[in-house]
Amino acid sequence: CQPVHWQELLERLQGVVEFRVREVLPSNPGWADPAQLSQVLVNLLKNAAEAGSAAKDTELAIRAQPGWHCLEVSDRGSGMSEQVLTQALLPFYSTKKEGTGLGLALCREIVDAHGGRLSLENRATGGLRVKIWLPVPA
Repeated sequence: CQPVHWQELLERLQGVVEFRVREVLPSNPGWADPAQLSQVLVNLLKNAAEAGSAAKDTELAIRAQPGWHCLEVSDRGSGMSEQVLTQALLPFYSTKKEGTGLGLALCREIVDAHGGRLSLENRATGGLRVKIWLPVPA
C-alpha cells in the first residue's frame, strides 16, 4: 500500500468512465494499493452505468471520518431487490445475462484485504449506494 492522492486517482478514473464528484475531496491522502482501488471503483462505476444510471447521475464522494475514509458510489439505476442485495457480494452470483458474478465479489475481496468494509444499499430516492470504508493509518 501507499498514499493515494484523491484528486489524481479521480482524474485517472474519469479517463476511463464518466461520473460526477460529489463534495470536496479530503486533503489527507488515503492508504491503499492504487491499482486495486482503481479496479474497485471502475467496477462500481461501470455497474452503475449498466444498471441504467446516466453519467450525470452517477456520483462518487470521498469523506474523511475519524480513522477512516468513506468512499461512496451512488447512482439512479434500477437498484437491487432484497434477495439480490443479500447475495450480490457472493462469488458467481449475477443477475446479468453475460455476467460472471465476480465483479462485486472481487471488489469485496480487495476492500477486505485493505482492512476495510463494503456495503450495498438501495437509495430512498431510487438507485443504489455502495459504501467503502478504508482505514487511515495511525
